Amino acid sequence: MDIEKKLEFLGLTKTESSLYVTLLKIGESTAIQLAKESNIHRRTIYDNLTILIKKGFVSYKIKNKIRYFEPVNPTILQGLLNEKKNTLDDVLPTLIKLFQNKQTTPQITIIEGTNGAKSIVEEAIQLNETIYWMGGGLFFFDALGFSKDFIEKKLISTKIKIIQAETPDILQKLKHFKKENIKILPEKYISQIGYTVYGDTVVIGLVQDKTIIAIKIVNKEFAKGFMNYFDIIWNIK
Repeated sequence: MDIEKKLEFLGLTKTESSLYVTLLKIGESTAIQLAKESNIHRRTIYDNLTILIKKGFVSYKIKNKIRYFEPVNPTILQGLLNEKKNTLDDVLPTLIKLFQNKQTTPQITIIEGTNGAKSIVEEAIQLNETIYWMGGGLFFFDALGFSKDFIEKKLISTKIKIIQAETPDILQKLKHFKKENIKILPEKYISQIGYTVYGDTVVIGLVQDKTIIAIKIVNKEFAKGFMNYFDIIWNIK
């Protein structure tokens, strides 16, 4: 993923990302110069520069009645992220309380896309209990794109047991996990469908053409049932 795509992931639009990166490359510029360098219409440039100024990514000065724009030091990104994190830390307990007050069991949710998948990983890790992961051929990692390394590092540091069918690259994909927490099944059992159990939650997922779709079930009996399946396979010699 290129730098502009990553800036979009951090909250800028495609045009805002392009303009900010262009300014970083060429330095102080007029809107006309930016239009030539970025191939973006001048009217669109003015509108988006105004937004970038409000967001704190761009500043300007006036020389000879001409406005010159320049990028603000990229280190502001860290400050913006810290500010957002502090805001989230402040509001999260209230959000969780509101969420829990409205829940009934069993809770069944359909989750799609990488962001939904990452939210499941975060939830499982924060529970601080053993995660049980069976099947899916680790296609999940392939679908994460540039987030793969970030998510993998988080999972490695957790308590996790993994059962997977053998594929040519399965050991390479699992090289960072403890060997005693891995069980490899014969290749004939490989599937793009897998499930994960953590606490009272079961997530049944499918990865197809790098698209993730999952059914999340929060129910003690469901979790117990799927854990029984996991234990049966885990204990086979």
